[in-house]
Amino acid sequence: MAFEMYRRAFLSLLLICLVAGLADAQSNGVIRGQILVPSVRISERIQVILQRSDGPIVSRGFSDSLGNYEFRGLPPGTYDVVVNLEGYGEARQNVGIGTGLAGTQIVNIVLTEKERERNANDASSSESDVVDITELGRKYPRKVLDEYGKAREDNRKGNTARAGERLEAIVKAAPDFFAAHNTLGTIYQKMDRYRDAEREYNAARQLNPRSSQPLENLGSLYIQEADASRKTDSSKVGKILDNALDILDEAKKLNPRSVSAHFLLGLANYRSEFYEEAEQSFKRALELDGRMPGARLMLANLYIKLQKWDNALQHLDAWLSDNPRAPERVQILETRAKVADRLRGAGK
Repeated sequence: MAFEMYRRAFLSLLLICLVAGLADAQSNGVIRGQILVPSVRISERIQVILQRSDGPIVSRGFSDSLGNYEFRGLPPGTYDVVVNLEGYGEARQNVGIGTGLAGTQIVNIVLTEKERERNANDASSSESDVVDITELGRKYPRKVLDEYGKAREDNRKGNTARAGERLEAIVKAAPDFFAAHNTLGTIYQKMDRYRDAEREYNAARQLNPRSSQPLENLGSLYIQEADASRKTDSSKVGKILDNALDILDEAKKLNPRSVSAHFLLGLANYRSEFYEEAEQSFKRALELDGRMPGARLMLANLYIKLQKWDNALQHLDAWLSDNPRAPERVQILETRAKVADRLRGAGK
C-alpha cells in the first residue's frame, strides 16, 4: 500500500469513548500501483492523471523509473486513473476510495499498443510478448496481461473469488509476474487467508527485492492477523506483531520516504504498546505527508491514551481543518469536545 490496501477492514473507523481512545483507523485516501507497458525504457517516467469520475482533474503525477505511481490525501469518492502514452491506447481505470486502509487501493495499469502501430506481418501479435517495467524486462504473453486486467476488474466489482481464481491461474502460467503475486496476496488477505497471502507477498518480494510494497503489504497482513488473533488466541499476538515490526522496519529502510511504511510501523508499535516508537513513526509519516489524516487520528488517539489532552486537541483540530467534508467529521467534533472538557478539567 500499500500504505496496499491497502479491502482491509481491520482498520475501519471506530470512534469510541475516551477511555478506550480515539479511532484506531484512518481515512487514508491512497491510490497506488504500477504501469505495465510493452517495450518501454526502464528509465522512462510516465504521466498519470487522477480525476474524479464526475469530471474534474484532481492531480497529475509521474511514475518512477520502475513504473510505480502514487496519489495520497484523497477524500472518499470515485476516481479514474488515466494514462495516455504516445503509441498506446488510453488506459482508464475506475476505483472507489472509502475510509480506513480500505481507502488504500492498488491500481495496476496495463497499456496496449495501438493497432496501427503493430507489425501487420506479425501473425502472433495477439500473443506478442510484453515487458513489465517493474520487473526489469521479464516477458509475458499478451493473454496473461489481458487476464490480469480482467482479474483487477473482477476485484473492483467485488467478485473477489473470481479475481482470485484468475490470479491463481496467472501465477501458474507466469510465476515471475511480480504484480500478479502481489495482487493475489491482497485478494487472499481480503479473504483472511493469512498464510496464502503471506506466501504471495514473499513471492513478490523475491521477484522485486527493490520494492517496499510487498514488505508493507506483509506488515499490514500481520497487523490484521494480530487483531483477529486477539479474539481467538491472544497468546499469538505478540509474536505476530514482532513479525510486523521486523518487516516494516525493513520496508522503511528500503524506502525511507514511504509514508505507508512509517504509518504501518507506527500502527504495529501502537498495537505492541510501544508508544514512544509509535509516536516517532506517526510523526515521520506526517513529515512526509503533512495532510495524512490517518497519522493525525492515530497521534490524537495515542495522546488521548497517554492523557496528553493538549497534544490530542492539536491533532484533532488539524484533522478537522484538513478534512472539512469528511463523513466522520461530526464524530470527530464530538470527540474533540470530550477532549476539550478533559483539558479544562486537568487545568483546574
